[in-house]
Amino acid sequence: MSVRSGKSVKNQTKQLLLVLLFILVCVLLSNQINFEASRRDSGVRYQNGVFMIPDSTEMIYISKNLTFVPNVDYTDIDSGEFSYYDFMTIPYASEVSISETAGWSDLGEDAIIHNYDRFEGVQPITREGKTKVCGVYLMTLHFENANTTYHLNVPNVNGLVKIYCNDNNLGFLWRRVDEWTPTFGYGYGYVPITPDSDGIARIMIAVSTNTKIHNPGIVSFPAVIQTSEAMTVAIIPSLWLMIQLILYAFILIGGFLISRTFKNRSIFYYFIIIELLIIIYTMVDCNFIALDTYNREILKFILFIAINTTVFILINATLNESDKAPRQKFMNLMPVLVTVGAILLVFWTVFEAPVFTNTFPLIPEVAFIVLIGLLAGYKLIFFHFGERGSLYVTIMIVCQIFFSANTFSTVNRTYNIPTYSVFFVIANVTLEFFFIMRYVIQSRKLEDTMEHMQFLVQEKTLRISEINKDLFNTNKRLMENEQARKNVLSNVSHDLRTPITAIRGYAEILLSRKGNLTDSQEENYLRNIIRRAEQMERIISDIVELTRLESNVNEFQFMDVSISELIDEICMMYEADLQDTKKKIVVEIPEDDFLFVKADPKKLSRVFENLISNAINYTFEEAVIKVKAWRGNEDQDISKQTINIDISDNGIGIPEAEIPMIFDRFYRAKNSGQNIKGTGIGLSIVKTIIDRHDASISVRSAIGKGTTFHIEMKATYR
Repeated sequence: MSVRSGKSVKNQTKQLLLVLLFILVCVLLSNQINFEASRRDSGVRYQNGVFMIPDSTEMIYISKNLTFVPNVDYTDIDSGEFSYYDFMTIPYASEVSISETAGWSDLGEDAIIHNYDRFEGVQPITREGKTKVCGVYLMTLHFENANTTYHLNVPNVNGLVKIYCNDNNLGFLWRRVDEWTPTFGYGYGYVPITPDSDGIARIMIAVSTNTKIHNPGIVSFPAVIQTSEAMTVAIIPSLWLMIQLILYAFILIGGFLISRTFKNRSIFYYFIIIELLIIIYTMVDCNFIALDTYNREILKFILFIAINTTVFILINATLNESDKAPRQKFMNLMPVLVTVGAILLVFWTVFEAPVFTNTFPLIPEVAFIVLIGLLAGYKLIFFHFGERGSLYVTIMIVCQIFFSANTFSTVNRTYNIPTYSVFFVIANVTLEFFFIMRYVIQSRKLEDTMEHMQFLVQEKTLRISEINKDLFNTNKRLMENEQARKNVLSNVSHDLRTPITAIRGYAEILLSRKGNLTDSQEENYLRNIIRRAEQMERIISDIVELTRLESNVNEFQFMDVSISELIDEICMMYEADLQDTKKKIVVEIPEDDFLFVKADPKKLSRVFENLISNAINYTFEEAVIKVKAWRGNEDQDISKQTINIDISDNGIGIPEAEIPMIFDRFYRAKNSGQNIKGTGIGLSIVKTIIDRHDASISVRSAIGKGTTFHIEMKATYR
């Protein structure tokens, strides 16, 4: 087995274990929530047809021993045709139990039918052109504390509900104004009931429902609770709905940012649509949006199909992000086929397909969820299982199954918080955590990659820049060297001709006038010959050094050099030479800054020596040579800081017109004087060394006032 295939098997095994663990957690969680949230009969004492309600703040649940009277409508009660005790003269059933699945279609095994001869054949009645089934539930409550106001809670009733207490009309449940107009309610329906002075409350719960409903009537245990506790029970579902809405808003806002990392951003939009549909489903199911029962079931069925269809499209879109996504036409057409099938199923079911009439909407919902589950599972298992994104898809499929299974649940809920909504929030948070972690990981990887790429680009750019600069400088040096070679030959021939001519002249005089010259004359001629020879030696030495500097880069050995220490050493040397003169050197350097630069210390020393030496030579007998160094732009980044050096004197100065030419080879200012030794190459050497250090040198001068040479170099560090 190859390394790749072994890694794939390992990933699949790991993913399978995670999925199984997630399924186990979902099963345990669903069972625990259903167990904790389900209503269980409180077992209150039932005596002579009366429920004995204790003085307790706990909610009292009643699931049996009710009386049911068929064919009685709230209009009969409002018109006075029916009152509490009138049931004894017409067909009715006692000892009735509440059925969570069948309503009054199943009155329970203990139910006793009265007036049997008239009970059989009881038919639905028709009023106002609408075919309805109607009936009224009766129960008598006796409260130990007659001075306390209680609330009656009837959470799930299939039909329009109106409640009466001691023949007093308490109104419609869920604050319905008109039986066919939807209005916003408060989830569970609560009505206040006030017992009479004896603590008795005779309750009538009148229900009218559509004949198409297969489980009409009360389908959850009625409950009685003190008013002080009723508001708490009523508010909790509203707070839970608010949490879901806030979570949805958070996902909607934050998702736009996270979805930028998706290959297919439509995945985010599908996800948002699913979230919205589930919230609407919860509001409809929990009577936050009150509708008549049949329309509510129709709307729930449509939303259920829409939710599962969109989940399937989301799963398909996520799987298609993979490079291994199948190219078969059937696989690519699956979302379209499922959508068309969902639309046809909705139309077929809503318009009363006979096969679904008695079991609406369970069979079509189960059939649909099984079908799309098989299609999604087929594509996942046979084409994508073990891939990186397949874990997310598998979690979606599991969540879809558990959500759908819990929507089928008929558990009596303590609070109006269905299990599927709890599971939806938990699954939602889990998936959002997965999304965020995926986004964070990708962002970190992208950020690291970008930083690495930027580093590489900067490094390569710097390297290319250095290479280009080296090539430019090399080419420039080659051209300059060629020109320098020509200039050297010309300048050498010109500058050596004068001392050679003088030496030759003195030698000819000594030879031709041998014996006719005095000793002092001979000594004077010989001294002139030596002086001219030394002049030739200086010229040749300066020319050789300048040529070597211009032609050989390796002559420079760069390192970190302290300008402060270098200037201090050089100036101390010249101070010793000027002890017996009226000239002095003034040094101004910072005491707490070494002024580091990248330089060749020997070459930089030559620069300062040449400039200080010129300042000494071209000043009067009494002179001040000032050497100053400081850091420029010290409040900015080190890359923008500079080291500045000024070497100034109060000497003869340089004519303004000649300043641009003083760095040319062999050039000497006209006012420099013949008695001052110099070849005119010293400043050319200074300029060459400064240029090799990528620095700059400038001159300020005035005749009779002095000259200042300013050098500016790049700072290395503080």
